[in-house]
Amino acid sequence: MRNFEKLDETSLRAFYFAAETLSFTKAAQAAALTQSGISQHVARLEEELDVSLFLRAGRRVQLTKSGIKLKQFVENYLDQVDALLEDVRKETKEVKGQVRYAMPSSCLLTPHFPILLEKRKHFPGVDLKLTICHSPQVVELLLSGEIDFGFVTDKINHNDVEFSAFAQEEYVLVSSKKTALNFKSLIELQDQNFVYYPGMDVLFEKWQSIHFPRSKNLKISSLKITGEINDLNGAITMVNHGLGLGLFPSHCVQNLLDKNKLIKYKSKSNKNSIYIVKLKDQKVTFRVQKVLDTFWNMI
Repeated sequence: MRNFEKLDETSLRAFYFAAETLSFTKAAQAAALTQSGISQHVARLEEELDVSLFLRAGRRVQLTKSGIKLKQFVENYLDQVDALLEDVRKETKEVKGQVRYAMPSSCLLTPHFPILLEKRKHFPGVDLKLTICHSPQVVELLLSGEIDFGFVTDKINHNDVEFSAFAQEEYVLVSSKKTALNFKSLIELQDQNFVYYPGMDVLFEKWQSIHFPRSKNLKISSLKITGEINDLNGAITMVNHGLGLGLFPSHCVQNLLDKNKLIKYKSKSNKNSIYIVKLKDQKVTFRVQKVLDTFWNMI
């Protein structure tokens, strides 16, 4: 007969939060226990397993090799419990739990996010946790297990990541002043003022390779930056108020173009792909698949 009392659930919870935070104080808050309770439960596990789970140096703690293995076991156990609950709820078509994904801010301004929020009314038990970051960070979050899937605007080679083309966007160089767009070469473009925001360097590299394919590419660092902000909407506002030229996905500034508040540089067709990324051979939970299916049904 199997012994169900080998590993106490409360002790595992105490250990997991201590391993996750590397702080018994923070673990106590997360696990709704006292700090001494965390210590007692960890000590109980160490005695039961006859191993040390943490290396203690003053107030700092670090996982031992055995601690790392136990943390991986607990994470796998929690994933299996999630999968079991999803399978059970599938039978009653009840979808519950959190879906975690990430995307660059330009993707947030596409019509897809509002449509998802509207569709979510059909599965209100699903909580959405969305992280806004650049494409390389999306892949990092995916590989670390912090998100279930993501959107990226640039492929990043990695053997464990699967890229699926989802939609396309066009990059446009815009200004509030028509005269600022009267340049005929990248050399002349260097004389213009620019507004910079994180991630624009990737767009700029793609944009100039299409419009000036025979010229040596310029680096963002060689441009005259007269406005800088770490927010896409803020950058659009700066350009709209005349601080300089800006390069954006066209759907982000289309309303200002339609109202003639911004003017775009005469552009060639330059469609660029948006990809959905997930881990290769990853079996996602039912709730995650429900959200993914909602996105795929938009196209």
